[in-house]
Amino acid sequence: MMQLTIIGFGNQARAWALNLRDSGFPVRIALRPGSSSESAARSSKLPLIEIGSSDFYQSDAVALLIPDDEQEKFLVTHGTKMKSGSRILYAHGYSVSRKSLEKKFPALEHILFAPKSIGTELRRQYEIKGKLGAVFSLEHVRGNKPETEIWLRTLASSLGITMGPYATTFLRETNADLYSEQGLLCSLIPYAASEMFRHLLEEGTEPELAYFECWHELKLIINAMIDKGPEGFFDLISPNALIGSEKGYQTLMTDEFKNRMRSLLNEIKSGAFDHEVESADVPALRKKISTRWTQDELNKTFLRINS
Repeated sequence: MMQLTIIGFGNQARAWALNLRDSGFPVRIALRPGSSSESAARSSKLPLIEIGSSDFYQSDAVALLIPDDEQEKFLVTHGTKMKSGSRILYAHGYSVSRKSLEKKFPALEHILFAPKSIGTELRRQYEIKGKLGAVFSLEHVRGNKPETEIWLRTLASSLGITMGPYATTFLRETNADLYSEQGLLCSLIPYAASEMFRHLLEEGTEPELAYFECWHELKLIINAMIDKGPEGFFDLISPNALIGSEKGYQTLMTDEFKNRMRSLLNEIKSGAFDHEVESADVPALRKKISTRWTQDELNKTFLRINS
């Protein structure tokens, strides 16, 4: 079985490494000299090599589990020195679909393999034998695609994937991932929860009760949605929740709201969002958002309850 070299030992890389190790899949970790992750990586009891070593450049397959905005720079430095035909795995499609890395580094086989989970949950679901999904693309593989797919499916199974992996393209995965972040996961859910929390406090509701209703129960409800599916979920909820759901749907899901959601997807597809990414001052933005949430009463209540 072809060994996988995982670059880095961050959140996603650590989950990949530990899951594959525990499944008996041949895997090793590659770090930059002097990496702050070296101690943690050594504790995994996995083989450890240096990025830039001759051993590293002979890797047959590499998981490029570093931030999207660092991947092209990494390949500029190391890609031309890597063995021709090496498989480069990406956990997201962004850098390939936006930067055409398959054209800039044609000697490498560029493969999308995207588990649909954050690293900590990828590890937890593996440990409890839970459900994990993934998608893949071999569109930029020029070599033996059937052989590559067999290897990739073995990798997926060893990683703990139970749903799929299902075939897609780099572009579709990128657009879907960006849209889900912008339209729901990292925007609508947290900010709607904060707004509802504020409304309840203004009406005299105790912050602890408002926290449970607007934030803590999110996980419980989402778990039920995932376990039961859309139809099963609405069969499960109480009459009051059912009636309230329909009222909320009719009140909030207006044509204007739907059009605003669609505009997010249109800007992703047109490339307008890419320009925002390129011009963004990420540290300044992270500080701005962190300050916003530090001052938010919902966050303060969360910290107090969970201290």
